[in-house]
Amino acid sequence: MVTNQKSKPALAIKEKPKQSKSAPVATKSKKIAEIYFKTVFENAGVGIILLDLKRNILNANIAFQRFLKYSDEELSSLSLKEISHPDDYEIDEKLLNEVSAGKRTEYTIEKKYLTKDGDVVYGRTTLSSTYDLKQREKSILAIVENITRQKQFESKLVSERNFLDALLENSPDLIYFKDLNSRFLKVSTALGKKNNITVEELLGKTDFDVFGVTHAGDAFKDEQEIIRTGIPLIGKEEREDWPDGRSAWVSTSKMPFYDNEGILIGTFGISRDITLKKRIEQSQEALFKISETAFTSPDMQSLFKKIHNVVSMLMPAKNLFIALYNNKDDLLSFPYYIDQHNKPPETSKPKKGITEYVLRTGKASLIDNKRFQELSKAGEIEVIGIPPKIWLGVPLKLSGNIIGVIAVQNYEDSTSYSESEMQLFTFIAEQIAQAIERKRSSDEITRYTEELKQLNATKDRFFSIIAHDLKNPFITILGFTDLLYSDYNELSDDERLSFILEMKKSAELSFNLLQNLLQWSRSQTGRIEFNPKKLGLLKIIDENFLILNNSAEQKQIQLFNQVISTIQVTADEDMLNTVFRNLLTNAIKFSNKGGIISVRASAIENFAEIYVSDCGVGMDQKAIDNLFRLEITRSTAGTENETGTGLGLILCKEFIEKNGGTIRVESEVGKGSKFIFTLPI
Repeated sequence: MVTNQKSKPALAIKEKPKQSKSAPVATKSKKIAEIYFKTVFENAGVGIILLDLKRNILNANIAFQRFLKYSDEELSSLSLKEISHPDDYEIDEKLLNEVSAGKRTEYTIEKKYLTKDGDVVYGRTTLSSTYDLKQREKSILAIVENITRQKQFESKLVSERNFLDALLENSPDLIYFKDLNSRFLKVSTALGKKNNITVEELLGKTDFDVFGVTHAGDAFKDEQEIIRTGIPLIGKEEREDWPDGRSAWVSTSKMPFYDNEGILIGTFGISRDITLKKRIEQSQEALFKISETAFTSPDMQSLFKKIHNVVSMLMPAKNLFIALYNNKDDLLSFPYYIDQHNKPPETSKPKKGITEYVLRTGKASLIDNKRFQELSKAGEIEVIGIPPKIWLGVPLKLSGNIIGVIAVQNYEDSTSYSESEMQLFTFIAEQIAQAIERKRSSDEITRYTEELKQLNATKDRFFSIIAHDLKNPFITILGFTDLLYSDYNELSDDERLSFILEMKKSAELSFNLLQNLLQWSRSQTGRIEFNPKKLGLLKIIDENFLILNNSAEQKQIQLFNQVISTIQVTADEDMLNTVFRNLLTNAIKFSNKGGIISVRASAIENFAEIYVSDCGVGMDQKAIDNLFRLEITRSTAGTENETGTGLGLILCKEFIEKNGGTIRVESEVGKGSKFIFTLPI
C-alpha cells in the first residue's frame, strides 16, 4: 500500500497566480469552470477518480467512494492496483501504457474492484489521460459505472442457462418446449435419442412427425387446451405408439409457457418413462385376474376365454391358442384355438410343429420369418398352415413339469412382439398354468362331488326300493298264502285260482325287480361283465317278445317286430336283453287294452337307430325331463294299476351308454311314447 501523501489536482489549488491587465476576466471564467467541474465531479451518478501518472488516486468523487465503501481520505492513500482485483490489474496497466504511448486516446473495460470489506464489485471503466498546455501527460481520468447488479444478473442467467443445458443434455426424462402450434422449440437430448434423430432435426417438427396418429392427436388436443385455458396438465399417464411398432408408457406434465413480458408463447412439458412400472402394474393385475378367474369360471372354456382377455390387455392377442400336453398318454391337444387363418390341429402325439419346439426346448420363443426359415432348414420344425409374421410362445410349467404351451401370433405386423413382451408373457405363464391346473382340480372335485351325490342317491333309492317296492309283492304273496292256508276248504276253485294268479303276478314282479336290482347294483360297483359282440337285432327282439307275450295278451296288446334281418349291432347280449325287456315291459304297462307296440330300426352311418313305440297314455315334458334321473324318479301306476320302480329305465340308459349309444324319448300325453336309442353297427 502506498503511504506517501499525494497532492490534490489543480481544482483544489487556491493560490492566486500573477495576472496581466486582462487577468480578472480570465480568472473569473476559470473560477466558473472550476465550479462547474467540481459540481459535476461531486454529483455525478457514476464514479470519477483522478490518478497521477504512478496510478495513485488523487481525487475520487462521492459516487466512487460509495462504490468501494471508502472515504475520500482513505482513497487518497491508495493506488489503482490496490483497489483493482488481481485478475484485472495487468490488463489495466497494459492499456494505460498504450494510452501514454499514444497508441490509443482512451479505453473502456469491464473489470472487478475490491471494496473496503473485500467484496468483489464490477465496474465499466473508461480511462483517458489529461494533458497540460504543452500537451504533456499530466494525470489519468477514470469514469467508473457500477455494473455489479448487471453482472450478477448476467451471471445468474448464464448459470440458469448452463443448468437448463445440463438438464436438457443429461436428464433421462423427455423435456420439450413448444410454440402455439405445438412445434418443438427446444428439446432434451433424451427425446432425440428416443426418436433416433438429433435434437436439431426435431426442432420445428410436431408429434405427428414422431408418434402414431392416436397419441399425437391426443397430445395436440391436450396442449391446445392448456393454451386456451392456461390450466396445466399434471401426471397424465398415456401410451406412446411409435410408427416402427414400439410402444411405451409415460407420465406427462405440461404447463403454459410465457415470455418475460407474461405473454403466452406456447407450452413446455416433461414426460417420464414409466413403461417398466406400468408393465409391473399390468402384470400384477393380470396375475390377480388369472388367479381369480380359476375360481369364478364355470368351465375350462370360460377360463381360457378370460385368460385370452387378460393377455389382450398386455399385448396384441387377436390370435391366441392354448395347447395342453398329456404326459401319461403322450398326447398334445388344443382345447382353445382362436386364429384368423388356421384351424386347430387334431389331438395327436407331438410332431414337429412350432408348439412342439417349445415343448422340447422348455423355453419361451420369439420367432419371426427369418427364424422360421432357420428352424425349418435345420429340421427343428415343420411349417404347418399359413405362417405368421411373428410368433411368441411360452411353456406352461407346473412344479418344473411342462403341461402345455400358450402362444400368440400376428399375421400383419412383425413388430407386434419383442423381448419385453416375451419376458412379460413368461412371467404370467406360470400363473396361467396354475390357474389351468386349479380349474382341473376344481372340476375333478366337482365331478367327484357329483359322483358322490349320485352314489348317495343310489343308496337312498336302493333302500327305498327294498323297503317299499320289493316288500309289497311279498306282502301280497304272504296275504294270499295265508288265506289259502286258513280258508282253503271254504274257498271255491275260482277263488283259489284267483288267489294263485295274484300270487304269480306278485312273484313275477318280485323276480323282475330283484333281477333289475341285482344287475343295477353290479353295474354301480363295476362288477358287471361287458362282452360286446355282433348280434342280429331281429332275433334279439323276437326272443324278448316271446318272454313278454303272455303279459301283452292279458291286455290284448299286439307286438310287432318291424326290424329287417340284415341289421346287426355290436353290444353286450345280456345288457341288450335287459334294455328290450324293460322298454317293452314299460310299453305294455302304459298301453291300454287293444293297443299296439312296435319295434323298428334303421341304419344311420355307423349306428343303428332303434324305435320302441306304443300308443299308450304318453307323458308331459316334466315327466320326460325326470325320466332318467335316479334321485327324483317316481314310479307311475300302469293303465291297470301295474306297479314299478322306474329303476328299469335308469338301467336301460346306463347299459345303452355302456355300449356306446344314446337314448332319448318323444312323447305326448294321450298319444303314446317313443323310446329311441342307438347302438354301434
